Amino acid sequence: MELRHLRYFVALAEELNFRRAAERLHVSAPALSVQIKALEGLLEVQLCKRDTTMVRLTAAGEVLLHEARALLQQVRKLEEATKEAAHGACGCLRIGNPGHFGFSFMSKALTGFHERFPKVSVSLVELDVELEQMKALEDGTIQIGFAYGPQLPLMKDIGHMLVIDTAIHAVMGKEHPLASLKQVPLCRMAEYPLLSVMRYDSHIDNMLALFREKKLEPKAIKKVAGFNAYLAMLAAGGGVSMLPEMSFLSQAEGVVMRPIKDDMPGLRLQVHAVWKLGETSQQMRNFIEVLRETGVKHC
Repeated sequence: MELRHLRYFVALAEELNFRRAAERLHVSAPALSVQIKALEGLLEVQLCKRDTTMVRLTAAGEVLLHEARALLQQVRKLEEATKEAAHGACGCLRIGNPGHFGFSFMSKALTGFHERFPKVSVSLVELDVELEQMKALEDGTIQIGFAYGPQLPLMKDIGHMLVIDTAIHAVMGKEHPLASLKQVPLCRMAEYPLLSVMRYDSHIDNMLALFREKKLEPKAIKKVAGFNAYLAMLAAGGGVSMLPEMSFLSQAEGVVMRPIKDDMPGLRLQVHAVWKLGETSQQMRNFIEVLRETGVKHC
């Protein structure tokens, strides 16, 4: 039995007339009659009774009509779902959460993506950008991740696109002596303990690289266990540090950010969306296109 047999039978059962059913199917009436007889032969039952004026379904024909309609409807759904999947209009997409940086662009990108592809289920996977997203991208846990500019040479066979380009600022407590300056020179920052988050080696490494470029050494280095403790230490005047400009920091109690006076290439942070070059997901490609249209966020 083929789907063609069922389509021919349903047309005949709904029209109860060979001529009208044949016209609907764009075939000849004799060809339709041959197909119906072939179906009856396959099932070994009589599906309809014919005479010169009308066609009537048998009990077996009534049952087949009900089941055939349901099956053909399911086939149509299958065809639609397959086409939607090919165009990325349904299915799922797994994205590594860019963390604090996400506040500046992710909400707008997700909203735009959902408006275009409401049937796609998007999962934001909580993964640290520096420590976890590269591995998650490699093993398929996520389809789109995010990476800092210096990480890109360490990643193989990936596509990438710049999404954030932001300045690195000096950060300190509101009562800190440097907080009164409009711009803070690195040489003044070196007079105070330099605070960093213990979990992220690149944080202290990048700051020390900037000091070394100016032939400076910070008064001391203090590594703090967690980000909240780090902000608390800054607010209490325990030292100075450097962070990219992020919107949520403007609401951190007792902490202020000031531009760094020195003109150096390393005083900008760039965040890239990254994906496997061999990734075939159209959902992923559609989201990257939305990110591209959203543009680079400059802070």
